[in-house]
Amino acid sequence: MKKSRKKVVRSLSIRIRLTPQEYSLLTERQQGSTCPSLSHYIRQTIFRRRIVKTTRNLSEDAMMDALSRIQRELERIGLYNPDLRSAGEAEAKEIIKLLDELNQEIKHQWSYGRTN
Repeated sequence: MKKSRKKVVRSLSIRIRLTPQEYSLLTERQQGSTCPSLSHYIRQTIFRRRIVKTTRNLSEDAMMDALSRIQRELERIGLYNPDLRSAGEAEAKEIIKLLDELNQEIKHQWSYGRTN
């Protein structure tokens, strides 16, 4: 049975003054974490709670973006469609086979990158 959590109402506020550089640094750190808002990030920091930081692999992002554009273009010209798997066209099957292999390799690389 699930325990119901009591909703916490935060009715008090604190105002602080920051320089533009300090504010920029704070928002950069918040955006580099999994905290959904700046106030959540600040609460986590003040009370020394665990903050999960996110890292991005820019080369992997670029590869995923390029592959997505290729897939969209193939869909646009009609060469990639999951329904084509049962079609008799040799070219369509070959393209789908290559895309499936590429997709499996990307998933393998993605899962490997997350574990390390």
